[in-house]
Amino acid sequence: MHCSLSLMLHIFSALAPVPGAFPLSRSRGHVVDVITALRSSRMGLARWCAVALCVLCNTIDGLDLMLMSYALPHLPPGFATGTQKGLLISFGFLGMGLGATLLAPLADRIGRKRMVMCGLLLSVLALAATALSPSVEWMLIARLLAGAGAGTLTPVALTLGDEFSSAERRGLCVGLVAIGFAIGSTIGGLIGLFIITTFGGAWQALFWGGALISAAVLVLASALPESPAYLVIRETTEARRRLGNVVSRLGLAGVDLAERPLAEPVATDAKVGVLSKSFRGRTLLLWLGYSTAAAAWYFTTSWTPQLVSTVSGSAERGTLMGTVLSMGSLGGGFVFVLLSTRVSSTAVVWACTGVGAVAAGGFALTITGGGAVVAAAAIGVTMQAALSAYVASCARLYPTVIRTRAQGALMGVSRVGTILVPVVVGAVMAALSAQTMYWMAAAVVLVSAVAGFTLWSRTRAIAEAPAGAGHPVREHV
Repeated sequence: MHCSLSLMLHIFSALAPVPGAFPLSRSRGHVVDVITALRSSRMGLARWCAVALCVLCNTIDGLDLMLMSYALPHLPPGFATGTQKGLLISFGFLGMGLGATLLAPLADRIGRKRMVMCGLLLSVLALAATALSPSVEWMLIARLLAGAGAGTLTPVALTLGDEFSSAERRGLCVGLVAIGFAIGSTIGGLIGLFIITTFGGAWQALFWGGALISAAVLVLASALPESPAYLVIRETTEARRRLGNVVSRLGLAGVDLAERPLAEPVATDAKVGVLSKSFRGRTLLLWLGYSTAAAAWYFTTSWTPQLVSTVSGSAERGTLMGTVLSMGSLGGGFVFVLLSTRVSSTAVVWACTGVGAVAAGGFALTITGGGAVVAAAAIGVTMQAALSAYVASCARLYPTVIRTRAQGALMGVSRVGTILVPVVVGAVMAALSAQTMYWMAAAVVLVSAVAGFTLWSRTRAIAEAPAGAGHPVREHV
């Protein structure tokens, strides 16, 4: 794994590096606009704390999913049939898709922080409602609402992480926020083990614990500043006043609030959407690439323990492979953070999915051998790095006024695959071997790699543009 990472870094070093920070000298004297100041200046403690709060908000998604998976085996007999238990998982994903596509985009209209607070409040109430569920029907509704809360948080947190960052640390900040999901899953697993052991399998305690954690995050998130990029495009007296407070709080010096932003396009026609002529190509490539990568990754993480156990005849080996994948995914988030300081996120996308496709093929060849452990680790590292790179690319490729809408659409479209994968795998399991399924997964990841490479080649100038490059504030679309 060390050799593979060294080789990957060597390959990336040959690509165009992400430009560094630029001095604050874009406009009159040393006075600059807000966006140029954000992108060109070093990130101080206040901005890193804001990014840390975004990471914390994004842990709720992973936490919620893990708590539900731990609760299922402990539901009382007769509470839910096997089919209904599957629906409890699917309703959570459905809610996430609805939250990402319908609720998160409201952040482009009413503010990033306001939607973060709404998403967290919805998560708290839905987790408490799940704990109080007297029937499976009640729980299904609660799971739908919990998913909507988590689905709202992820796109908005990713957008905020991008909008608090400097140009030099842009990929790093979005990558850190993306790691929040893996951190939440890990925390959820540890809490689940502790609560189930301590309270003798009382599933209600799992969701009460999740509600308390979400409530604590809600309190901490109240300290989150509003996005300066969002306030700039509002162009109202109240927004200008709030912008001044945020600029002071973030420690941005030499800023003229009246100066028109030049660092990047922060506004556009309000009617323009992610599928408008100017953005349609990159949007469809992002949807195709991220959705195929997410579907393949969901298949791998969900079914590997079962498939490996069946092929090898050892439940312990299946558990081992699942653990290796999970640990690899956590490492993959940090790999992306490392790579994002050297190259653009779109370059990371196609390189990591390419390696991931090879690793999936290697796993199919060595599923019962010692090489499968190495292949599983490589799959976890590369696929998590690729998924993080996709969301970071999405943040970079859209103007402020539709950025959250773009993130929400990306998350919502990808949820279609996560809902369908269990149905498809269940239907073909009797007809196809495990090895064949992993070869199919490798082919799906290869599709993602091709989409990622095409995206990189078409948007390279945008993805690698330095801060203060002189983009007009209003795009002609």
